[in-house]
Amino acid sequence: MSKVKKIDVYYILSILSVLLLLAVWWAASAVNESLASPGQTVERFFRLIENPIMGKPVSVHILASMRRILVAFFAASVAGVGLGVCFGIFPTFRRMFWPVFSILRPVPPLAWIPIVILWFGVIGDTSKYIIIFIGIIMAIVINTYASISETDPLFLKAAKTLGANRWQTLVHVTLPNSIPAIFAGMKTGLSTGWMSVVAAEMIAAKEGIGFLINMSMKTTPDTALDFVGIVLVALCSSLVSFVLSVIERKLCPWLELDVK
Repeated sequence: MSKVKKIDVYYILSILSVLLLLAVWWAASAVNESLASPGQTVERFFRLIENPIMGKPVSVHILASMRRILVAFFAASVAGVGLGVCFGIFPTFRRMFWPVFSILRPVPPLAWIPIVILWFGVIGDTSKYIIIFIGIIMAIVINTYASISETDPLFLKAAKTLGANRWQTLVHVTLPNSIPAIFAGMKTGLSTGWMSVVAAEMIAAKEGIGFLINMSMKTTPDTALDFVGIVLVALCSSLVSFVLSVIERKLCPWLELDVK
């Protein structure tokens, strides 16, 4: 089978998996009438465009959540990769701070919400950024540290033999070798970040996808609006993941990667 035919088959399988999900969703809504069907969800989305909640168009809610996730994601990526590198190449730093990181790592980001709100208040985006940041950074640190630590010793010896110092070895050998694992950590952290942003917006926000989901439970249950929020989160997260995959392929041209 040629490469082109393989790609075509992959696309067909991807489309079939989405259709299967829609079929299961439709079947579940047929069994339980309280659940909105895919058609009712699409209809509710267009009604949301015609009659905005709180006078804010749906685009405002999407952009609000995207802004929060992207700002926190960028900050968490910079800090997470930096910490992971430090854990991987500086034994003293690792012995000092890894126990603290190991203690904090299992704590769910949602558990920090009361403390963050107490410190930074409910009003404004600062508390939301911090909660999302906490949700994203852990996976990036772990993947970066693991990939730095597992760099092939032959590569390191070859760099040393050619006269490379520690900084040159890090920039030209260790980090390029670690890029796939780092991006895997970013994608994992991104999933947790979306969970965090939706939770933060459901608790204290006047705009955002989480706010829309929260509004679906205010009076009578509006499962169609709830599903609108779920679909928007899935689409926005898929878009960011797709961009990350494109960047990853550009940075790692030697790898054949499927767009996830």
